[in-house]
Amino acid sequence: MNTTTRAAIVGAFLVVAVDCGPESAATTEATTEVTTESTGAATGPDGTSEAPTTSGTPTTGDTATGDTTTDAASAGTTDASTTTGGECLSFDDDDPTDGDIVTQFTCGHAEVLCPSDAPLFSYEEGPDWDDTATTDDLARVHCVLEALRDRTPGQVNYTLAWPVLGSDTGSLEIVGDFLIARREVANDFNYLYREVVLWLEPPEVFAACRAKNTASAAWQCLRPYIDTDPLQLECVTAPLGCE
Repeated sequence: MNTTTRAAIVGAFLVVAVDCGPESAATTEATTEVTTESTGAATGPDGTSEAPTTSGTPTTGDTATGDTTTDAASAGTTDASTTTGGECLSFDDDDPTDGDIVTQFTCGHAEVLCPSDAPLFSYEEGPDWDDTATTDDLARVHCVLEALRDRTPGQVNYTLAWPVLGSDTGSLEIVGDFLIARREVANDFNYLYREVVLWLEPPEVFAACRAKNTASAAWQCLRPYIDTDPLQLECVTAPLGCE
């Protein structure tokens, strides 16, 4: 092989090397961009990299980072039926085969207030629909309003009478400026047990209802604490602070 031939071969290799350089860099850059997008990373307005975002309900666990776990804990953790940790303290159960009802929220105020075996209110259709109500024991209804007005600690246990194919019972546990409302309704094949912790309205509201001296006026005042779906009052948020 003469000198001229060798020079030609070396020159060809140099051309190939130069041509391949930019092509390899372009391939690497494209791969980097795809990888960044697939992991959810984004670039902020200042050109810095932002943390990836995910859709769905926040979760906590051993695999989460410290920041993620803290955020989820402050926002509340939720399972199928209970909400705690900065969210409205409420609990729903529509499965009567679960077994005995286990109270979710309580401050232990077990003293029975305004006891009676008679229904607290009676309705033509039901508490979820009727704006008016009657009672066979107006004095007891007044007692309940006074207990809420005075923030008397204890439990008001009640029964509601209407054309229900089962039963409608509940309790109101008064704890300072809030109460824990519980209600269990079994109507034919429909069942609901619910608990929710609600802030009480000012004492003047209950005093005004008491002064009207009628069952329907009292029902309008007590209805938001019994028929809590949809919620009409402000919920207490976790953690539950008992007095």
